[in-house]
Amino acid sequence: MRKLFLSIITCLILLISTNSFAFIEFKQTKNISSDTEQARGINFNLDGTIMYITNRKAASGAEGQKGQVTQYSLTTPYDISTAEKTSQTDLLGSNVSTVLKYPHAIEFKPDGTKMFVTAGDAVASIYQYNLTTAWDSSSAEFEARHVEGRTDVQHLRTLAFKPDGTRMFVGGKDNPATTGKIKQFTLSNPWDLSSGVSDAGLSVDIGSSEANLRNAQFDDTGTILYIGGNDSDDIHKYSLSTAWDITTLSSSFTTFDLVGGYSNMRGFIFVAGFTKLFVVDDTATTSTVIEYSPSCTMITCSDPSDDGNVKGIIDANVELSKLSIQHITLPVFHRMEWLRRHKNKDNLSNLNAQIEFTNEKVSKLVGALKSSKKKIDRSYDSDDWFKWSEGRVSLGKSNYGNSSPRKFNSSGISIGADKIKKENRDTMYGYVFQYGNDKIDIGNRGTKLKTDIYSLALYSTKLRDNHIFNDTLIGVSALDIDQERVTSHKDILKGKRDGHQIFGSFNFGKRLVDEKINFNPNIKLDVGYTRLKSFREKTNQGNTLEDALYYKSQNIRSALATVGVLLDATDKREDEIIYHYGRLDYIADLSPSSDAEFYYLSDHTTIYNYKADNKSKHNFKIGYGIDISLTSGWSFVGSFERFKANGKGYSNDIYLSVGYVPTDLTKFSLNLNYNENLKTGINIARNINGYGLKFNIDTDLESNSQNSNIYINKLF
Repeated sequence: MRKLFLSIITCLILLISTNSFAFIEFKQTKNISSDTEQARGINFNLDGTIMYITNRKAASGAEGQKGQVTQYSLTTPYDISTAEKTSQTDLLGSNVSTVLKYPHAIEFKPDGTKMFVTAGDAVASIYQYNLTTAWDSSSAEFEARHVEGRTDVQHLRTLAFKPDGTRMFVGGKDNPATTGKIKQFTLSNPWDLSSGVSDAGLSVDIGSSEANLRNAQFDDTGTILYIGGNDSDDIHKYSLSTAWDITTLSSSFTTFDLVGGYSNMRGFIFVAGFTKLFVVDDTATTSTVIEYSPSCTMITCSDPSDDGNVKGIIDANVELSKLSIQHITLPVFHRMEWLRRHKNKDNLSNLNAQIEFTNEKVSKLVGALKSSKKKIDRSYDSDDWFKWSEGRVSLGKSNYGNSSPRKFNSSGISIGADKIKKENRDTMYGYVFQYGNDKIDIGNRGTKLKTDIYSLALYSTKLRDNHIFNDTLIGVSALDIDQERVTSHKDILKGKRDGHQIFGSFNFGKRLVDEKINFNPNIKLDVGYTRLKSFREKTNQGNTLEDALYYKSQNIRSALATVGVLLDATDKREDEIIYHYGRLDYIADLSPSSDAEFYYLSDHTTIYNYKADNKSKHNFKIGYGIDISLTSGWSFVGSFERFKANGKGYSNDIYLSVGYVPTDLTKFSLNLNYNENLKTGINIARNINGYGLKFNIDTDLESNSQNSNIYINKLF
């Protein structure tokens, strides 16, 4: 009993290993009954915009049967639903007696200037036609005919060429007709039957897989042979140990069942890099073209982790997660830098009176007295919210590793508000909302990413009396990514991916105040965690293609450490203060690698992996900006920053910001000037409903003279 059981198991294993069974996904059908009679072979031009169908047509007189080729135009490559008949051409010979009567397989020279058709007539022939217009079957002119006869092969129905045109392979039923047979021929001149075709003396029986062959096709390497016919209505896959040598054909094969409503295979073909399979089905009343989606068990799928565009997409997503954090945090830190530049309490008294002395000696004396005075107030109320906004435009490229290079352009707008903390007037806090749009072009085939980013962050800054400052920011983002990948076969695969992000930034530094230039050295740390959801690629029509991928969810951790210095200089004028500032930063990318996993939709069992390593660890940033603050409370800031990624990429960023700080309604100043004469003056300015009221009294103490003036002007 045990021996019997083991024997059964062994037989099953052998059966599976020699004749395994797999399925092919049905896609769509195209009924061509109104265009053709008795459809047989099928082929396409190189870009999939033209489809060819061979067919029989009943004829009167000596012809009896007439072979034809029907040509279709496809508005969408390889989409048979868009096929429209454009011509139908009789396949003629040198005379009436050699008219091609029973056409089957159809092949083309790679440049489209020659067409070859098999004839399953009484003598089994291959006809060669010259196309005066490339890929236009209606321009076919008979050129040559190779007569194979029916000694070895009956009912000649299959045809294939080696890519260089030096070998030809034909097949059909053997003689006697018991099983299928493939024969190999050598051509004296490539793609030319008229110059001599010699039997290589090589033939092979297909065995039990298929007796009634309808087509045979090699893969691009010549190491795989697919055959099919209406004996089983299946596709059978064989391997060859030597490329383009049918005598090395393996005795084992894999059978693929074609489900989806056909019953009488007349021809088939793999196209678009073996990502599509089309079968011609013909019954007594109906001719149909059926599309199938081969799985990776049927065809040899390329490793997508070797595809530069796939790797470029993954690298772009990782880069985007880091860039989005920088694009969110930088406007906030620009704002906090602005607050520090304008947080000058050295000249403010308890009464909010600003005292200035133009006489150098008097100024030094009063300055010494004033230095011991506690300065606790600002020129605005702590209950006020100060509004600001900043726009950003970024252009750049990256060229990391062996993935496809990437070009990107980005824009964003930030809107925020902040206020002074009541219990600690050295601290300000606020919030900011940001919308960003990033567009990334990958490679040269048209692959691209488009991302919308929505962010909300809270921040605070504290400047102590010793000019030491620390900034803190935390926030969250939502990412909406639209992906479009163009394959090497020019298939367009689209996908939509969502992501979420949490991030924080911590900045510590010191503001060194000088009469001319202020130095701001700082150390900053940006950290973030991004999770991208899984998604699948689809065609424009919403259907999946054979080379479409499913991307699993991906986790991206980022950490950037910055050491830098900011320099600013002040230019004070009557109605405005202008700051010029520049920065120099060194940025160390401490982010760990991120693993991405994906697989073909047609084969869920094989998981591919690509590790997006941190490829640019040392980076630099330089920048220049100008800051204009008006007495009305409005401020305008513009800056340019260039990020350099250690010779592997860069970005140029332009920032434009506008802000408003409410000012106190009244400002008092006392001026004491002393040169030769001793003069004093009192000036009072007040803002009333948008109008500026200014009153001044100037007194010459030596001449005992006095001058008074009142000015009213509209503030804009």
